[in-house]
Amino acid sequence: MIEILIAVGLLMLVIGLICLFADASGLGFFFGTIGAYILSGGIMMNQESHKPKAMDVYKGKTTLEITYKDGVPIDSVVVFKDKEK
Repeated sequence: MIEILIAVGLLMLVIGLICLFADASGLGFFFGTIGAYILSGGIMMNQESHKPKAMDVYKGKTTLEITYKDGVPIDSVVVFKDKEK
């Protein structure tokens, strides 16, 4: 779904550029602006999909990394387990 959103955004940007070069500046600005919004939304959604969700923890796909300082835990973060195992 996210890939389709990114592809549509890129397509609208290209259409906007073609319209700008074809001297249809109003139409080019419209397609370019809408394409940029769709593309940026798709990229942001794609970035969010790489973060562990609660269901990933429940299914055992994640592990907890703990940072220690002088033997005292000071930070922890949930990360995906290595897929190579």
